[in-house]
Amino acid sequence: MNTQFSLFDILIIIGIVQGFVTGILLLITKRNPKSNPFLGLGLIAFSFLISKTLLHTLGLWNTQFFRYFPNGTELVVAPLIYFYIRSLIDSRFRFRKKDILHFIPFLLSQGFSFVVYFSVFSINDFVEKDTIASAMHFNTVKIIEERLVIISIVIYLLAGYSKLTTYKKWLNNTTSDNTFPDFSWLRNIYIFSIIVAVFSFTNIMSDFLFNLRDVTNVHWQTYQVFISFFIYYLGFIGYKQPHFDVIEIDTAPIEVIKEDVKESIIDSEKNNTIKIALTKALEEDRVYLNPTINLQQLSKLLSVNQRELSHVINSSFNKTFRDLINDYRVAEVKLKLVNKDYEHMSILGIALECGFNSEASFYRIFKKNTGLSPKEFVAQHANTI
Repeated sequence: MNTQFSLFDILIIIGIVQGFVTGILLLITKRNPKSNPFLGLGLIAFSFLISKTLLHTLGLWNTQFFRYFPNGTELVVAPLIYFYIRSLIDSRFRFRKKDILHFIPFLLSQGFSFVVYFSVFSINDFVEKDTIASAMHFNTVKIIEERLVIISIVIYLLAGYSKLTTYKKWLNNTTSDNTFPDFSWLRNIYIFSIIVAVFSFTNIMSDFLFNLRDVTNVHWQTYQVFISFFIYYLGFIGYKQPHFDVIEIDTAPIEVIKEDVKESIIDSEKNNTIKIALTKALEEDRVYLNPTINLQQLSKLLSVNQRELSHVINSSFNKTFRDLINDYRVAEVKLKLVNKDYEHMSILGIALECGFNSEASFYRIFKKNTGLSPKEFVAQHANTI
């Protein structure tokens, strides 16, 4: 067989190799040992998925070994990404036997593919192979799988997004500790996944309504190239992530994520009393200098109900607990950056003294709060003197 590699084939092969290599690295790395295996398996599944196209473009489909080769992994990708997100944000997550139910569609699909593959493997005549596979409704099953993939992506995207959104609400309303990751980079995974779903749906509808597959395969080839870049991005961003430890806060375990901090109905007098006490704790006691101060600790300090304190912060200050504390920290940093008594200290040193405990988070929060980097803020102030 005389095989010629096109640019499309090369791009797909690069994606496959990168997916397999990064997937294996994620499986064996000691960083994030609960979450990275799901991402690693997801990358390997993506690699198998885009390899299907190569069977046709390289002529491998017309060989004894690769005819009806069982490499359909579409139905396993979305559940793996979902469990990756769950295990990443929840320190108490454990993969249980009942979680296997999420992978039953994939197991049934692959089981059927293996049955077809071995049923026709020993037959040399391709026409006879196709006849037997057709009698086993191979093409019909694959069309059904294409539809199920769209449904799977939508369901697991929504489920994962719900988990992530609830975690962020818990994070913003519970702790000011800036070492807690906010996983903002996961947003890009959702954007890419949505594009994959829309791309796939558009291609399926084009084939169904206009028989586009009978005319050209460009739309599916473009889809496969996009998946290759998606694999590269997932592998790169996933492997470079540092080790995350989403710990539990005292007696407020991670289950609080499921509940969220609900607003309590309190009268205006009590609301005002809590607001005054909170303002005193912030402006006089400067509780924000404690880098790990959380809502539970502050409620105990003020001797008020945790939910009522959260309600006052959200309604009277129109901020989350995390933003409120960080705003006071930034204000303290700004004062010290322009105070000559602190000229001997580095910017990071001042930030740490003002309650920040993460360099990356400090620069991001300061820029968000002021619209300037710390150096730009200092320079701007110097120019106004």
